[in-house]
Amino acid sequence: MNNILHKRAGIIAIFFLLGLLVSAQNVDYARFCLEKLTSKNFHGRGYVKDGDLKAAKFISRELEKNGLKFFNDNYFQSYNFSVNTFPDKVKVTVGKDQLIPGRDYVISSSNISVKGTFKLVFVPDSIRTDSLFLDYISKQNYSEDDVIVTSAGLRSIYGKELSGIRGVVVKVDKPWWHISKSIELSSTFWIKVKKENFNTRPNSISVNFENVLINSHKTQNVIAFVEGKKYPHKYFVFTAHYDHLGMMGNKTYFPGANDNASGVSMLLDLARHYSSVENQSDYSIVFMAFSGEEVGLFGSKFYAENPLFPLDNIEILINLDMVGTGSEGITVVNSSVYGELLDEMRRINEEHEYLKHIKQRGESCNSDHCPFYEKGVKSVFIYTMGPEHMEYHTIYDNAENFPFTAYNGLFGLLNELVKDYSNN
Repeated sequence: MNNILHKRAGIIAIFFLLGLLVSAQNVDYARFCLEKLTSKNFHGRGYVKDGDLKAAKFISRELEKNGLKFFNDNYFQSYNFSVNTFPDKVKVTVGKDQLIPGRDYVISSSNISVKGTFKLVFVPDSIRTDSLFLDYISKQNYSEDDVIVTSAGLRSIYGKELSGIRGVVVKVDKPWWHISKSIELSSTFWIKVKKENFNTRPNSISVNFENVLINSHKTQNVIAFVEGKKYPHKYFVFTAHYDHLGMMGNKTYFPGANDNASGVSMLLDLARHYSSVENQSDYSIVFMAFSGEEVGLFGSKFYAENPLFPLDNIEILINLDMVGTGSEGITVVNSSVYGELLDEMRRINEEHEYLKHIKQRGESCNSDHCPFYEKGVKSVFIYTMGPEHMEYHTIYDNAENFPFTAYNGLFGLLNELVKDYSNN
């Protein structure tokens, strides 16, 4: 009899532990989502070869598998925006060396089609600021076919029209690509090139790329929810953008593992978690995956202007963007505005020892929390900190050896925060 009781107790314990494993965070599931979202089949989740649509369909299938509800006829909230793309071959040759796109250079998303060979004219490396650069070139007698080479960052003028020259090459340590410039096209072409390609001071550059401006690209946000037990019309919202940079040319794609397949993977894991009956919250929990973030927060802006339920019903919105590291903890943007929330997060963290540090940061309109915050919604943006994965907007931000250092800790912190809201 004792043996039977022991066996039964053991079986019950096993099922209990299995239940905990099923209902808790699942970093293996997150890695599965990350590898899917960063695969070549999704083309960098941009606006060439329907990369954003393929990613959106994957996200909606995962939400459907876990039985989440939608507000309209399906999980999609469709909208349109204009975007400049480079779907065909992109070619740059400096001197006699043909450069490799993504590795050696990136082109500005503001560029229009260019084909030709041009003279390189070097600006002194002592010219380091935007104002000094503009002042210097205004005093030179350049040809309209000259291409200026500079070490200045030119952050405020990069991608813009400059009269009297054909193009600008900015020498950089690592070529990061951005597509936020694609809303304002320029006949002055801009390229960022690794500075090591100019060690011999070549005298010419040959370029060949063709832009395709999509005036009305149809895209979609993906929205789902789990209904609350007690307060179905009060919402705890998790957001993450699923788009990335897409393709620069017909071969080079930017995987966007940390930015932001990591956030979407955690979003989907949270959706899986709260879809279980034993984890159902008193509040309804909404999961919003936005497109258009990299172009200019277009998806979150569209949703904030066209909400599927009253924004006043949102208790709190937490935006997850770049959450793949964490050895140094997390930063919470807007937490200086919400002192009580920061104190609560730190109390939870101290009790459970989830994360090394929770850093306060002030207001910043640097991700998808911003359009909601501007509408008066209590909104914060969380990103992880740590040197274990430093790739950002490069072809090397991929799933290979992706750390997810503080995944379990951040997931646990968020889960406890939801519980606290449910108990208040």
